[in-house]
Amino acid sequence: MMTCPVCGAANEDLAIVCTSCKGFMRAKVDTLDLFHTMWGIFESPTATFRRIALSRIKNYTIPLSCCLGIAVAFMLFWNANLGVVIPQLTTIIALGCLLGPFLGLAVVTFLALWSKWVARRMGRKITFRNAFAVLAYASVPVVISLFIVFPLEIAVFGIYFFDKNPPPIVLNPVAFIVLVGIDAVAAVWSVVLSGIGMRALADLSRVQSGFLALSFAAAIGGLFLIPLR
Repeated sequence: MMTCPVCGAANEDLAIVCTSCKGFMRAKVDTLDLFHTMWGIFESPTATFRRIALSRIKNYTIPLSCCLGIAVAFMLFWNANLGVVIPQLTTIIALGCLLGPFLGLAVVTFLALWSKWVARRMGRKITFRNAFAVLAYASVPVVISLFIVFPLEIAVFGIYFFDKNPPPIVLNPVAFIVLVGIDAVAAVWSVVLSGIGMRALADLSRVQSGFLALSFAAAIGGLFLIPLR
């Protein structure tokens, strides 16, 4: 809870106007600067997620969700060894870029609705719009990995990154372990950030936010159990 500096009344953490005296609790946030916000997520995630929630215009949440979906699509293709079925690298990349945005929007929408439902069960209230924005920005480590690590994986392994004949780890074990390891760290980092974001958004306890973060990881992990071929 947050105390009003004017009348001392207790208000919700994200309140802008006091429910008692109607005085302003904090300055309004009109828009979000992408690079400043991304840096803030790494430097001070809790304060940044609160700023995201308070922003009137949730800039860049749709593009970030789409990029997350592209990254997830490529992870699914790698997990399914899609190169065995589609031996053309350009086709696989085009397929990921085409289907990924829809996948990302669907995933973030589902997780935002799930967060809202779980928070309500925990006696907390969050809006779908705020949950969507927080989850989209929590995906920043994965999005960065998509633009930096994935091109390196393609440059080193080519079509064999999505194939198992031979497996990419056989071609270059060190590069494979390092690059895929960075992908894994980025994914775990995003899950942790999602928990921090939900805690900042709904004033959840560490246990409650941890449960939500683990449920997010389980939902994304469940995609890898869906056969693609």
